[in-house]
Amino acid sequence: MKLFPRPVRKEIARFEGLTYTLYRSSRKTISLQCKETGELVVRAPLFCSVKEVEAVLASHRDWIRTKLADIAKAREESDRPETHFFDGALLPFGNGSLRIRIEEDPDAKRYTVTLHEQDGKPELLLRGAELPAATCKILVSRWGRRYAGEVLRNRLNHWAAVLRVSYNAMSIKETKTRWGSCSALGNINLHWKLLMIPESLSDYVLVHELCHRFELNHSAAFWARVESVLPDYRERRNELRKIEKQILTW
Repeated sequence: MKLFPRPVRKEIARFEGLTYTLYRSSRKTISLQCKETGELVVRAPLFCSVKEVEAVLASHRDWIRTKLADIAKAREESDRPETHFFDGALLPFGNGSLRIRIEEDPDAKRYTVTLHEQDGKPELLLRGAELPAATCKILVSRWGRRYAGEVLRNRLNHWAAVLRVSYNAMSIKETKTRWGSCSALGNINLHWKLLMIPESLSDYVLVHELCHRFELNHSAAFWARVESVLPDYRERRNELRKIEKQILTW
């Protein structure tokens, strides 16, 4: 027998200067979550009053503010380009790494990014008149989107053939929290930083999104479909969760 999903109501509200997202459903208790994006999420019973929600928020105000401050500090530190983008820095790349080489030329009229091999090892050569860390980060991101467009499309097509499913369009994105998504129209969005993780893990993401072409949810039927081509998907998912925060904020 197919179970119908529980009704969920989403609201945006404020409490003592804090904006939070309130999800109401057929749960029995109120829970609080400070997400890595800096978002405060409250989950409450369907007919719980605002006064009851605010009472819980008030009783946890110190914890909430401390947690959000810690998250904001961690995000600020991870977003500092100089910690990742300098001459000789190693960029995670597939099952290994990609060395960044920076060559400044005062006479250069434009920026170029070239992937090549040096002494048998892959390097990403950045050339331009001035290449501070912030500029290097932008250049690597732009290169990554272009390169991922070709590499990920080939692999997505491979897994689509294995699953015997089609998709409408593929787009390369850069977000803070998601590796990919699939819309009801069959449009698949993928993060270019899938290039930065082992292929076994990025393949899990590709299969995951393609399986949403059958099930736009995470039901038992959805996971059964994933498992049909990736029997070890649980192990891959766990490994991905261990590194995703580090990579997505690189």
